[in-house]
Amino acid sequence: MATYLLRRLLATLPVLLLTSIIVFLLMRLLPGDPINMYIGQAQADVSEEMIAQLRRDHGLDQPLPVQYAVWIGKVLAGDLGRSILSPQPVLDILAPRILPTVQISLIAWLLAVAFALPVGIMSATRPDSWADRAGTVGALIGAAMPYFLVGGLLIYFVALEWRLLPASGFVSPFVDPWASLRTSLLPAVTLSFGLAAVIVRQSRSSFIDVLQQAYIKTARAKGLAEDKVILRHAFKNAMLPVVTIMGIQLATLFSGSIVTETIFAVPGVGRLLVSAILGRDYPVVQAVVLFITLVVVFANLAVDLAYGFLDPRTRQG
Repeated sequence: MATYLLRRLLATLPVLLLTSIIVFLLMRLLPGDPINMYIGQAQADVSEEMIAQLRRDHGLDQPLPVQYAVWIGKVLAGDLGRSILSPQPVLDILAPRILPTVQISLIAWLLAVAFALPVGIMSATRPDSWADRAGTVGALIGAAMPYFLVGGLLIYFVALEWRLLPASGFVSPFVDPWASLRTSLLPAVTLSFGLAAVIVRQSRSSFIDVLQQAYIKTARAKGLAEDKVILRHAFKNAMLPVVTIMGIQLATLFSGSIVTETIFAVPGVGRLLVSAILGRDYPVVQAVVLFITLVVVFANLAVDLAYGFLDPRTRQG
C-alpha cells in the first residue's frame, strides 16, 4: 500500500508542473498591468522611476522564463511570494481563506451524498414508481438550476422572508460553532443541489445495471431479503462509478465556491481568486490555483483508495 501511494503521489508531479506553467502563462496573457492597477488603487502620482522600481521589486522586469523559474523555486522552498496589491505574504492571505471554503464544501458534499444515495437506490429498486419519477424530475431540476439562481432564491426566502438563517458572512467554528454552522448552511445547500442531482442519476443507473446481473438473481432465488441483496451483494459493485463521480464532484466544489462565496459574501478561496484575478495579483492567483489543483489530485487519490476497498481485484492489481 505504501508503494502504491508513493507511486500515485509521484505521478501527480507532472500534473502540478503543467498546471503551474499554464496558470503562469495565462495570467501574463490577460490584459492589464498589475503595477498600474496597484498605483491606481493608491490614487497617487508616481514617477516613472518608482514604477520601474516596483517592477524590479516584484521581478516583473525579467523575461518570462526567468520569472517562472524564480517563482517555482520559491514555491518548492515553501515561499508563495508576496502579493502585488498588498504588502502581505501570499501564504498569510490564503491560509485564513481555506477554512470557510473547506467547511462549506464538505458540508455540501455530505448533504448531497446523504440525500442523493438513498434517492438513487430507491429509484433503482422501484423503477417507474412515483418515487422513481419524483427522484428523476428532482435530479433534472437540480442539474438545470445554476448556483446564482439557487443562492438567490435561498437568500430571498430562507434569510429575508422567513429569517431562519443569515444571508451572508462566515463565523469560524473556533469562535462560535453554532453560528458557524448557521452561516455555512445556505452556501452549502446551494452547492449541494447540482452535486446531488448528478449522484442521483449516476447511482440510479449504476444500481439498475447491477441489479440485473445473474448473481443478484441467484441471491434473490435463494430467498434473501431485498435489503440484504442490495447491501451485501449489489452495493459495492454499484458504488464503483458513483464513487468516481463523488470524488470528482468533491474537487469541483471549489470551482462552484467561486460563485457561491461571491453571492453569500463568504471570505473564502473562491472569492479571493475572483478579487485577485480582477486585480491581476499574479502571486495570489497562482497560489490559489495550485491549492485547488492539490485538492483535485488528492480527491482522485482518495477515489483510487476507495476502489481498493470496494473491489479487492483493484487492490491486487
